[in-house]
Amino acid sequence: MKKVNALTSIVLVLILVLSVFAGCSSGGSKVSEESTSSGTDSGSVSTDNNDNKTQTQSEITFLDTMPTPERTELLKNMIAKFEAANTSVKVEYTSVPWDEAYKKVVTMGASNTLPDVVTTDVGIMLALAQPGYAEKLTDKWNNWKYKDDLTQAAIVASNLYTYDGDIYVIPDGFLLQGIFVRTDWLEELGIDPVSLQNWTWDDYFDVIKKMTDKDKNRYGIAFRGGANGFLRFYEFLGSNLQVTNAFPDGTNKSILEDPRAIDLFKQFYGLYTEGYAPKESINWGFKEMVEGFVNGQCGTLNQTPEVTVTCQQNMEEGIWTVLPQPKTKGATKNHMTWGYSAGYLMSSSSKNKDGTWAFIEFMSSPEMNLEYSKGFGCLPIYKSCLEDSYFQSGALKGYADQLLDPNIEYFSQPTDLTQWGYFLAEYSKTEVQKYMSGKQSAEDTMANLAQWMREQYDKDVAGKQ
Repeated sequence: MKKVNALTSIVLVLILVLSVFAGCSSGGSKVSEESTSSGTDSGSVSTDNNDNKTQTQSEITFLDTMPTPERTELLKNMIAKFEAANTSVKVEYTSVPWDEAYKKVVTMGASNTLPDVVTTDVGIMLALAQPGYAEKLTDKWNNWKYKDDLTQAAIVASNLYTYDGDIYVIPDGFLLQGIFVRTDWLEELGIDPVSLQNWTWDDYFDVIKKMTDKDKNRYGIAFRGGANGFLRFYEFLGSNLQVTNAFPDGTNKSILEDPRAIDLFKQFYGLYTEGYAPKESINWGFKEMVEGFVNGQCGTLNQTPEVTVTCQQNMEEGIWTVLPQPKTKGATKNHMTWGYSAGYLMSSSSKNKDGTWAFIEFMSSPEMNLEYSKGFGCLPIYKSCLEDSYFQSGALKGYADQLLDPNIEYFSQPTDLTQWGYFLAEYSKTEVQKYMSGKQSAEDTMANLAQWMREQYDKDVAGKQ
C-alpha cells in the first residue's frame, strides 16, 4: 500500500500541537499526574502466577484516556495486583479526559513522549499507527495463550484495531449502545417499560418528547452535542438506511449523501433545536450527559454498559433501567453501530517492551478481565467469563441479549479513514454545532461533512488501491 503523503501528516500534527497548547492554557484540560506508585529497582515481570520475564527497567508508564472515578479506582486496584505479583516493577498511572484525549495523545506521539501503555479507541489507534507511534502486536496476539477462549466479538474487535494488516491494540472489553431510561418518569406517563423492549425509533422520539416538561426542568434526552456526539447520529442514519458501512456502493459517495439523509439529520438534531434537551447540552460530552441523566435532569441516555456502574452507585434502585437500541420500523434486520471495545496500545518508543507486554497480558488475562468487566460494566472478551452469573441478569443482560439477536446486523465505522478519530472529535463537532446554534443550515452542514468524507476516502481508500 502507498504511504500517506508526509507533508499532509506533518501539517496535521502541527495543527494538533497548536490546538493542544491552546487548550492547555485553560484549567479544564490538564492531564492528571496522579501516580499509583514509583520506584527504581529492576527485576522480573510475571504475567500470572507461573510466567516470568526479565525486564530492563523497573517503571511502566500507563495513560488512561477514559477516566471516571469508578474506573480509576478499578484500574488502580488491578495495577496493585500486578505490582504485588511483580514486586520490583512499578506502574505510573496518569489520565486525560476522554474529550481531550485525541489531541493530547497524538501530540505526545509526535513529540516522542507517549507512555508505555495507552488505553485507546479506533480513532486514536489509527492516528498513532499510521505514523509509526504504536507498536505492532500482531505476533503476540496470534500466539497468545488465551486466544482459544476469546469470544467472536473480541476477535472481530481485534480486526477493528488493525492498520495496514497489523494489530495494534488488545481489546479490554466489549461494549455497545443501550438506552438508559427513567422508569419512574415512564410510569408517571402511563408507559410500561416492558412495552418498549422492541421499540422503534419512532417510539424513541415519542417517549423523549412526552418526558420533556420544562416547568419541572425535565428534558427527554441527555444530548451529546460535544466531541464524538456525531457518532450517535451516524448509528441512527445507518439503522434507518439499512446499510452495513459508510460507503455502501464502494465509491467515495458516503451515506451522508443519500437523499434521505438530510431529513434524518433534521429529525435527529431536532431533539435539541426543538427544546427536548437542555440548551447547554450543545457542548456536552460523556461526563456531562451521564451527569444529566443521573441527577434527574434528563429522562433518557444513549450510552454503553460501563454507565450501569455509575447509575447503581448514584441513583435509587428501581427508578431506571436499560432498553435495547431502537429498531427501524418495518426493517428485517436491526442495524447498529459496532459493539465498541477499548483496549491497550503499546508505544513503539517504549524502552521496556517486554515489561510493557507483560503488563498488558496481565491486565488482559481471564481473571483480570472478569474483574475489569464487572467493575467497569462491559462484556468480557472471554467465553469462560461470560458464563459468570453476573452477565446473565440485571441491566447488562439487555446488552448481552442484543448480541444474541439473530437479526442483528453490524454497522461498522469507516476505520480505513485515518482521520476518522479527528472527524468525530473535532470536525463534525464544529460543523454540527454551527447548525445546532442556528449559524448554518442543515443542507450546508451535511454538504461540508459529506465533502470531508469524499476527500478522505479518495486519500485513504481509493488512493491506495
